[in-house]
Amino acid sequence: MTMKSGHAAILLLALLWAISAQATELSLAEALKRTLVQSPDLQLYPYQQRINDAAAISAGMRPNPELQLELADVLGTGDSRTAKNAELTLSLSQLIELGDKRQKRLDLTKWQSKLTEQQYQLDKVDALAATMRSFLLVLHQQALLKWTEQKIATEQQALTAVKKRAKAGNVTDADITRLELKVLQSRMEQKSLSAEKWVNLRLLASHWAQTPDFDAVSGDLSLLPTLPQLADVLTLLQQAPQLQWWLTQNRLLDSQLQLAKALGQADLTLGAGIRRNQQTKDTAFVLQVSMPLALENPNQGAILSSAALAEQAKLQQQQNMQQLQLQTERSYLQLTQLSEQIGDYQKAVIPLSQQVLDQMLAGYQQGVFDMTDLLAAQQDILLAKRQVIDLHYALHLQLLELERLTGLPMVVNSPEALSQQSGGSSLPPKQELSQ
Repeated sequence: MTMKSGHAAILLLALLWAISAQATELSLAEALKRTLVQSPDLQLYPYQQRINDAAAISAGMRPNPELQLELADVLGTGDSRTAKNAELTLSLSQLIELGDKRQKRLDLTKWQSKLTEQQYQLDKVDALAATMRSFLLVLHQQALLKWTEQKIATEQQALTAVKKRAKAGNVTDADITRLELKVLQSRMEQKSLSAEKWVNLRLLASHWAQTPDFDAVSGDLSLLPTLPQLADVLTLLQQAPQLQWWLTQNRLLDSQLQLAKALGQADLTLGAGIRRNQQTKDTAFVLQVSMPLALENPNQGAILSSAALAEQAKLQQQQNMQQLQLQTERSYLQLTQLSEQIGDYQKAVIPLSQQVLDQMLAGYQQGVFDMTDLLAAQQDILLAKRQVIDLHYALHLQLLELERLTGLPMVVNSPEALSQQSGGSSLPPKQELSQ
């Protein structure tokens, strides 16, 4: 290798290293897309649908005709020792299903397939909600890392002010050491959050069974939508995937009951053939009709069992609806409370805490306040800002839960929407988890 080619190779390696070292952010739209395509749980449903399709083919098949050959009056005694006096009958019979059994089997398989689709919708919403939950967790940690940076900057500012006073001989070495210790502790906290963030990045990527090819996610938890009215939420609840699943389940059990009743009805067998008498050399047509004598319904137990299952499912549907409505109302109440708390912190607590900190810092430099007062004011505003971050995170989790319960796009923002700037009271675009 010449010096010139070696130099080019070094430059190429440096360029590749620089590209790989660049931070890559993952959007929620991409995370949800990967989950839909590569989620291990969701990948099983195409196979289940193929099983349902095969069951529908079997259910639609009619009974095959039966060919029967009968040879009588042979291998006996006397004139029946040989086939000279034998009687040969060739007949074809067909089972005729009564009670519309074939259509009822098809109806049952149709609702089984529909129930599989409804279960897929439920699992899809849960899978996407789980991905969104992990995504929000990483967003929360990123916000905490920024908060830690601000915390270090604030503590460093206080340390600088203390060192200025130390030059005048008004500060003890213990005060300086105390502040340096707080800065050190904050840096350790920042390091711990960074390590925890990496773990949760791997957790996020596990939703599509891969390792992370990103080191951050895009979004801003501080961008909040306007809450809908509770009446509107309860109206949307009527279309919740859970309720749709129960409706389909009820129809499936009703079809199962109708099939059980149909199976209790006896079927008819029709047959026709030709009979040949070797002794007389005569040929005649043969007609057959047979039907079991249904003195008792042989499927009575299955009918009673299917009826009980159908009634039980209807009761469970009512209970599920009540529970779902209660969970929705509770989630909405928590959303309202979180929204009010965020407003209180942003409008009152943080501005006042900042005002107190500024006054304490100015007073400390003039010797009016001591180190304890300054650190207390500093801690108050830092905790207030940390509390707002936690409230934002909790509110988005409740928004996600509300959408998961209803299964409809209402108020949950995607990370792309969260990363966009919205002016005034306008809301960012909404992300539908059920897509």
